[in-house]
Amino acid sequence: MINTRQEILALLRGQSIGRVPVSLYKIDPYDENSFWTGHTSFHRLLEKMRNDCHNFFFFRPATGFFFSAPGSIEVIEERKQDTRISEVVTLTVETEKGILTRSARTTKLSSEQWVLKPWITSTHDIEKFLSLPYIPYTPDLSGFQEKQALYGNKSMPVISLPDPAGVAGTLFAPGDLAKFLLDNEKLVTQLFEIFTERLENIYRAISLQVHNVIIRIRGAEYLTPPALPIEYFRNYRDVFINYVIKPDTKLINILRSGNLNYICFHWHDIREDLLPYVLRMGIDILEPAINTVEFPMTVARVRKIVGPDITLMGGPALEEIEFRSSYEIAQISRDSIVQNGRSTKFILIPSGVPSSIPLSSQTEENLFAMIDTAKRFTF
Repeated sequence: MINTRQEILALLRGQSIGRVPVSLYKIDPYDENSFWTGHTSFHRLLEKMRNDCHNFFFFRPATGFFFSAPGSIEVIEERKQDTRISEVVTLTVETEKGILTRSARTTKLSSEQWVLKPWITSTHDIEKFLSLPYIPYTPDLSGFQEKQALYGNKSMPVISLPDPAGVAGTLFAPGDLAKFLLDNEKLVTQLFEIFTERLENIYRAISLQVHNVIIRIRGAEYLTPPALPIEYFRNYRDVFINYVIKPDTKLINILRSGNLNYICFHWHDIREDLLPYVLRMGIDILEPAINTVEFPMTVARVRKIVGPDITLMGGPALEEIEFRSSYEIAQISRDSIVQNGRSTKFILIPSGVPSSIPLSSQTEENLFAMIDTAKRFTF
């Protein structure tokens, strides 16, 4: 078994571990209750991961509704079976200015949720959010500590946290955050300011409770082209600076003032012209840098900008893994490793993981090809 935690920590400190780590990242092969372990079509892949991968486990701390202490806001949950294999979950919150609701469909065939009705569909919904009460609290990380002790060195712990854009992006229908920002900038700005203030409390508490773990910040892609249409936001750089860089800099500074941990910036659709602003925040890890047949040099271009001291995680796109041949996936994986250059700070990962069952034999074969390609490389 790979001594994952010690090797990843060594890699983050700039030490050579003699190999190229490879991971499916978002799949925890040791979690007996996960979507993937519950289906036989994934069993060979999970066994492969346990033997040959550097595995991670993600922990998302409970942060209360709208970051207010549990019990301060009542959330009513209603579940309705709509088909034999799916159900619709509706959440309802009563505010001073009216009712907020969200509905989503879950199915036994997928780990994903399909949002039928998002929290925010109008400016009045934003006003409802702004009227909610706020009671600060310290997140309970006892579950994280227990899992970390249980896993020991066989897995690297990751605490996953949203930034203000990551919170706001999930409140709206896809694409609507940009639309509301364009039409109702003042209200959206208020929402971001409150998110930032409340997240500061969460980040501060967490930074003091954990040590030598990865803290992963997500949300930037909600305010990056193409999610932020350039034809409407010709000033997209200013939007990115104001709504991602400025609040995230505050949050990262809080993490830096706490215990020693490693800050990972999760950012799909990495924009090379915006990347220097991200680097100034002082991140340790950037992911995912993704190569495809159409865009085969992304890892090389990103590595050139970030330099050798940032740990880069990247590799083939999931869409390629699902539809290309195993030869092509091996080639993309190999090119991703080679493009990283002389830096030892690289972990091969796909852009995402399979989220539905059954796992096709082609996808399984291609994931094996990616893993085996990394195994053949040494530093």
